[in-house]
Amino acid sequence: MRLKPILTLITSIVLSFPELFCQPIDAGSVKMNSRLSFYSTEKAGEMLLHLPHALIWSNLQVLLKTNDRELTSWKGIPGSKILRIPFALNLNPAIYPVTADIKSSRGSFYSASCELIILEHMANEVKTDRLTGGLIVNNRDFFPFGFYCYSPVQPTLPEEEVVKGFNMMSPYQKILSENLKERKAYMDRCAELGMKVHYNLLSVSGGGGVSSQIEGISEQEKKERLLNEIREFMDHPALLAWYISDEPNGFKLPPSTLDSIYRTIKEADPWHPVSIVFMAPFSSAVKYADALDIVMADPYPIPTGSVSQAGDVARQLRTSFEGRKPVWIVPQAFGGAEWWQREPTIQEMRSMTYQSIVNGARGIQYFIRHGLNSFPKSTAAWNECGRMSMEIAEMTPWLMSDEKPLPVSSSTARVLVASALHEGNLMVIAVNKTGSPQRVDIRIAGAVPGQARVIFENRSVRLNGNTITDYLSAFGSQVYLLALKPVKESVKPFKGNLITDPGFENMASPGVPASCYSWNEGDRGSTYFLDTREHLEGTHSLRMITPKENGGTRLRFFPIRIEKGKTYILSVWAKTDNDMNPGKKNPAFELGMGDYGKKKFIPGEEWKQFVTSVTIPGDSIPSPRVNPVLRMPGTGVAWFDMVQVFEAVDIGISVNPEVGKIWEFHNN
Repeated sequence: MRLKPILTLITSIVLSFPELFCQPIDAGSVKMNSRLSFYSTEKAGEMLLHLPHALIWSNLQVLLKTNDRELTSWKGIPGSKILRIPFALNLNPAIYPVTADIKSSRGSFYSASCELIILEHMANEVKTDRLTGGLIVNNRDFFPFGFYCYSPVQPTLPEEEVVKGFNMMSPYQKILSENLKERKAYMDRCAELGMKVHYNLLSVSGGGGVSSQIEGISEQEKKERLLNEIREFMDHPALLAWYISDEPNGFKLPPSTLDSIYRTIKEADPWHPVSIVFMAPFSSAVKYADALDIVMADPYPIPTGSVSQAGDVARQLRTSFEGRKPVWIVPQAFGGAEWWQREPTIQEMRSMTYQSIVNGARGIQYFIRHGLNSFPKSTAAWNECGRMSMEIAEMTPWLMSDEKPLPVSSSTARVLVASALHEGNLMVIAVNKTGSPQRVDIRIAGAVPGQARVIFENRSVRLNGNTITDYLSAFGSQVYLLALKPVKESVKPFKGNLITDPGFENMASPGVPASCYSWNEGDRGSTYFLDTREHLEGTHSLRMITPKENGGTRLRFFPIRIEKGKTYILSVWAKTDNDMNPGKKNPAFELGMGDYGKKKFIPGEEWKQFVTSVTIPGDSIPSPRVNPVLRMPGTGVAWFDMVQVFEAVDIGISVNPEVGKIWEFHNN
């Protein structure tokens, strides 16, 4: 008897009618929640239906409604355990009860319900994306990459760390009236720098934490201080999230207590998420699910445990909270006393961090930073964390992407791999779990180009078919980028452009522009980073933040050769974000060429091209080399792309009527 045709027939029947071959499904086994923790400015939303395995390959009909009003309907085969159902958001701010009526092809009925929260927009609002596990800050993807620190906060700590790429800090503190001024000071400084604060409320909320206990106050007084602190800082531009409890499972603090604290905070401030960090056993975190928006874990395995513990915990929590709560990991960055005989090595810190990310963590908060060489003692190890902060910033759009990537697999269990897709580019992440170098073959399930860029080593590798073969150092990591389809650029550089790397696409050093010198003009915390979340062409723009007026950064681009008596056109595309600027005042920037001339501009919230011209005096030296200059003296944030300089004789200039007074250039 030929078995293959029979097995094929049986498989077809099972896929077509899965209910016939499964155990009965509990009518309440389907769960639902909105994709974002709340909506404000969005025009469309999504509901996430969490399905039991027996319904994944069933034909389903789903009707979403609120208060007997239909939101949308959906029909088809889900094909995954989380079914995404989009719908139009044409509702006023309120909390809406949403129900999903579900009918299977067999005639079985199921239902699920949840709340849909729509709020008035706040400039500093923070949403959790329950599908990707990421945060949305200022309407952009945000991967929090920071650290705990002690109080009082060292005055120069924020500026020392923000220039390395860290975007978040979380000081341990006591909520006392006598140190309110200290808390305001570091919050204000972080806001100037564009840094976010994971705000510690432990002393008046769920307890735990280093030096966070206040003795001798009643529960009523704690609640009053809690609410006063929330009202004090809920509108602050540096606020990211409220941190309410440290290891409650270790202190046997019941979930009901934290549920009450959570509701109190959310009634006062529904615009910011609430977090709790857990110790082993980390599985107990599920008991506290109703008391948090972000679940954190702090595995500290070095030196007696396995480096893989950080990644294992991230995977465990990601599995438990997938589609519901973001997961952050607190990697170990200390050691030498108590139960930890030494600090992690540079390589161990890298592997713990990358294993966590590959396994689903979408936030990193190291324990602990006290500069310059107290925690960790190894400045080299801490510099490695800064190096990774720049790498994760580069990877953020991929890590937060909801596009379905090509699956990848590793030839060895000693190397973890994951993939992500964004704007036609496939990213493959690999991390070595072991303390010895590893050769690995990474197989990609699908059609891919013959070459991949190793983006943090400024090199490329050739593929053997659809396989990347490479070597990873002990506890090392690699990130590969493959262009699956060509990107059609709407803006291209003029062919006579004299600027080197005009679109900031040179990735020789992650996070920083290549073909320029920089000069700090007064504030040591001013930054100029490449940003993959905002760009007009290519995959990068340049983001500049000036903390104080005339205290920003001046960039002198690679010199160009000019001729006396000629006129040169200078242009740049720029934009800003009012919500991120003090007083919603847009910052001024200047574009010029050496000492021959410059012009000041004010960007808006949409990409716009700004143009000026410089004529070289006839009595200049023949063919001088001159540096084009971009500086931002105005306080706030701006993004820049496509810097150009070329001779005026080679072009014609016109105005594009479709988008307003935006200059365009054409060849004569």
